[in-house]
Amino acid sequence: MNTVEKKKLHDLKISGSGTSGGGQFDEVKISGSGKIAGDVDCREMKISGSGTVAGDVKAGVIKTSGSSAIEGDTKAETITTSGSSKYNGSVMAAEMNISGSSKVARDLIIEKFKVSGSCKVGGKIQGGTVKASGALKVEQDCEVETFSSSGSVHIDGLLNADNVQIEINHESFIKEIGGETISVTHHNSNRLFKQVVNFFLQKEDILSSELIEGDEVHLENTKAKLVRGKNVVIKENCDIDTIEYSGTVDVHKDSRIGKKVKI
Repeated sequence: MNTVEKKKLHDLKISGSGTSGGGQFDEVKISGSGKIAGDVDCREMKISGSGTVAGDVKAGVIKTSGSSAIEGDTKAETITTSGSSKYNGSVMAAEMNISGSSKVARDLIIEKFKVSGSCKVGGKIQGGTVKASGALKVEQDCEVETFSSSGSVHIDGLLNADNVQIEINHESFIKEIGGETISVTHHNSNRLFKQVVNFFLQKEDILSSELIEGDEVHLENTKAKLVRGKNVVIKENCDIDTIEYSGTVDVHKDSRIGKKVKI
């Protein structure tokens, strides 16, 4: 009977200052200042301190803290990153949790994405669930099943999700929003510091958009050129050029509407 012996992978550990080549490993651990000059395929990768991978990474689990950079594409089951992290290629993962300041230079394909702090995505986001607090910037489209955010959100393309829930804490912009249920609310803050800062910077807690389209649309603190929906509710502090609706429309007295059109 022929048997095939499974190849036993060894660990790669860089502590202090050091450089290694890429390859297949069980566990990869960089602490201090380390660099891997090539592609990495491993079960688990841990980077603390300052670590750089000058290639693609394929891993089961990736954990980073401090300052980390992956120059190529990243594929993983789970990614947990804190501190300052850069992914200079695309990222594909089942789950990704980001705290601190992070950047994904290209596309982010994700099933569950949670970000606190700040995150910039240079390409598109595509996947299941996005939950963002702090600041999220996406330079292309964001197409997911569920999108929720609090803080500041900036999307240069289309945000498309079945369920969109946005809580405005800072000035935000989304070029176009499409979904079944769209809710934009304002988090009322009585903090004197924030009020003073907004006054001097001449900023408001407003979501600006060119087009918002959904079945059920509830808006607050929103400025938009066109809002289209079945049932539309416009609450306080909105400035809408045109509302197109097929069912019902309800407008708060403190909001400005250019025109309402029944379609």
